[in-house]
Amino acid sequence: MGWAAIQFTHMSDLNVWAGSQSASSGQKAQGDAEQGRAIFNGKGVCSSCHGVDEYRDQPPQLEADTAMLIAQLNPPPPDLRNRKTLRLTTDKARFNAIREGHPGTGMFPDTTMTAQELTDTLAYLEVLRKEGAAKRK
Repeated sequence: MGWAAIQFTHMSDLNVWAGSQSASSGQKAQGDAEQGRAIFNGKGVCSSCHGVDEYRDQPPQLEADTAMLIAQLNPPPPDLRNRKTLRLTTDKARFNAIREGHPGTGMFPDTTMTAQELTDTLAYLEVLRKEGAAKRK
């Protein structure tokens, strides 16, 4: 019973990235990019490796040993503004990488974020990709 409940909870979380329709509203879950930015730079600790607002040259204040370990990541964290360098090309894949970790990289699982926080973070990541595309034109 416990495993089934965990699977059901996980599957309901996954419906967020899939744009599932809620029975009550008939609309898919929407992310708030500004909330996602706060999560990226705060609770989600994404900025530890990707940099504040995804500027890798602007890391948050980190302990020296943590900063040293992050600097040695191989492969290094990708430029989230450059679609051409991203291996994860769908929100489903990004959701899974955030929730479960990203094999072959230093990205560890984050099981503390709620489904809405993940949705908000994905909305912020879309903003970053659009900013990057606009700069490359």
